[in-house]
Amino acid sequence: MLPIDPQRMLADLRALAEFGKMGSGVNRRSLTPEDLASRDWLLKRMRAAGLDARIDGIGSVAGRTPGSRKHILIGSHTDSVPKGGWLDGSMGVIFGLEIARAYVEAGLTDDPGVEVISFIDEEGRFAGLLGSAVFAGKMDEGDIRELRDERGESLESALQSAGYAGRELLRFEPDRHAAYLEAHIEQGPVLETAGKRIGLVTDIVGVSRCEVVFTGQADHAGTTPMELRRDAAAALYAFADDFARFCRNEGSDRTVWNLGLVRLEPGAYNVVTQQASLGVEYRDPSADVLDRIRRYIVDHAGRLAEEHRVSAEVVPGAGILPNPMDESVLGHLEQAAADLHASSIRMPSGAGHDATMLAHLVPTAMMFVPSIGGRSHDISEDTREEDIVLGLKVLARAVERIIAPS
Repeated sequence: MLPIDPQRMLADLRALAEFGKMGSGVNRRSLTPEDLASRDWLLKRMRAAGLDARIDGIGSVAGRTPGSRKHILIGSHTDSVPKGGWLDGSMGVIFGLEIARAYVEAGLTDDPGVEVISFIDEEGRFAGLLGSAVFAGKMDEGDIRELRDERGESLESALQSAGYAGRELLRFEPDRHAAYLEAHIEQGPVLETAGKRIGLVTDIVGVSRCEVVFTGQADHAGTTPMELRRDAAAALYAFADDFARFCRNEGSDRTVWNLGLVRLEPGAYNVVTQQASLGVEYRDPSADVLDRIRRYIVDHAGRLAEEHRVSAEVVPGAGILPNPMDESVLGHLEQAAADLHASSIRMPSGAGHDATMLAHLVPTAMMFVPSIGGRSHDISEDTREEDIVLGLKVLARAVERIIAPS
């Protein structure tokens, strides 16, 4: 039904990788000159494919097949992390472009049609999952005005410079959007280790972050007896060890955690630490598990503060609730893989994706293709060409099944 052209898809994918090219990867953070050029290119490719396409007021790019009242939404993102890979996000967008283009070339006009979207700033220069959050109605113009990157540049200023400010925002339309599909590289080693070629995502984990801050008293480290110290670092080290032990013993078999940021003040060999802060992130597909870990952090930080004669504060950070995928749409992907004799397994996604913002609005499903060596978020990221092509075929077959169920 859909006359997809894998070689044309690969050519588009490689052309997109030229924007911000860095070795075998890309450096294309959202709303940088390289990213803006890639969005202009994508808009032109969508229009050349016969799609009704535009760039909205924050930089998300979308194109839909004409003549349909309902559309299957296919998308991901084309921005990258600093010094990132050429496939992360981009593959899913180009898959959507090729499938929409094939829909037009087949002369189809029935419902549902196909809409492809590249959400802005999934990787979080200003806010992770920014484009999909705006699309899902979870952020508005007031939120946008508050956002700044790590250097202090405002999102509002970046949009003005790009020429996007003032344009209408793309929004989810419940009467028009029938489903959302996202294809992605796995970004991990599960598929490669299992010898499978397609990952069927059952759920996207929830993510919680916080900063644990202990405050004590700076003193001379040579003259202050150990038993009289109010050492914030000692409390922090004890917390880090206890937290990891708790997650191993009380989390689920899918709980992962990371202690990624540490700051000590004043930070000297011979001064007892006055303030110590620890950045904590933990992930699990169960909201109950995440809440249990959150309660432990607050309670145990308080207990250690008393033990070390310091004070403790837990500062909440960003959080995303777990999101299961839609079983019906997932079933179409699973059957599509079977139709093409592609080995597959069901698996969770340990990384966040734009799909998590749409899952509560519309039937949503994701699929993975293997990452060589499990590498991602690095210029070494890659996937075998035959796996990329198979991924396109499976996604296209799933769309065919939704358009014309047997």
